[in-house]
Amino acid sequence: MWKKHPLHRAHWGALRQYIGMIPILLAFIPRPAFAWGDEGHEIVAAIAMKFMEPEQRQRLIQLLSQDDDTLTAHDPVSVATWADRYRDSAQEGPHVHYHQTHAWHFVDLERDHPNLDRACADHPPLPQGTPASAGPARDCVVDKIEQFNAELQHYKTAGFPSKNRAEAILAVKYLIHFIGDLHQPMHAIDDHDRGGNELKVKWPPVHAGSLHHYWDTVFVERLGTDVTLVASTLAARITPENLQAWQQGSARDWARESFDTARSVAYDPLPTPNEAGHYLLSDTYVDQATEVVAVQLEEAGVRLAYCLDKDL
Repeated sequence: MWKKHPLHRAHWGALRQYIGMIPILLAFIPRPAFAWGDEGHEIVAAIAMKFMEPEQRQRLIQLLSQDDDTLTAHDPVSVATWADRYRDSAQEGPHVHYHQTHAWHFVDLERDHPNLDRACADHPPLPQGTPASAGPARDCVVDKIEQFNAELQHYKTAGFPSKNRAEAILAVKYLIHFIGDLHQPMHAIDDHDRGGNELKVKWPPVHAGSLHHYWDTVFVERLGTDVTLVASTLAARITPENLQAWQQGSARDWARESFDTARSVAYDPLPTPNEAGHYLLSDTYVDQATEVVAVQLEEAGVRLAYCLDKDL
């Protein structure tokens, strides 16, 4: 079990540095709802493309161009949403893909007693000869990132043989998506409320919804209306010091950072619920949450670029 510790210093350093940027980011007009599974994931991928080494970026584009799946387009930004599309598709019967891959998108660290082993079902191993894309359904996003990283590095050593090309494409698509998921704070915490899905919150300018929905959607929407523009704005804020700090650690470390963020910024500042059990969010809460989401997207983009540069 981890010891409790404050929110990651580099994260708070970035928050303090960028807090003055909130008015600029919020100058864009919000658009209708897009979950982190759409706009947020696309922003992460677009940021990653700006920080990848040119040779690896071209290798990624070339690999994805050989994909014959029809759920998304085959460019790196479009495939960022593929794992959600696949999870929710019914190509092999109702809910087959959902039950197989649903748990891979999060790591439910308990708010008061976080334990990674328990949250990851004690890290079930891949059976010998089983590709990561066909691994046990009862697993977590941390394990899947590690597995797909290892798989791609193995294929890289072997020169990406054609017999493994389809699995390599799957590994890339899952990795692009799962690194984004890991940096959505509500995907790294649970307080016996299904990751905030059972907590009802309301901020007067926006319709009521779950705490998870607000972090998935509302705070991302406030960053702007255009994925390319938002990604460029966020990427321009990233300093060499940020790059050096954010490229450290592993998926396990990043999970702990997201957990700490969720506990310190999403849960702890919640007001007392009203008689209906709903939490009325203040402008201060929403502004801070929006900026934290911006930093999370930046971190995810930098770390995705870092992983893909190593793996391709």
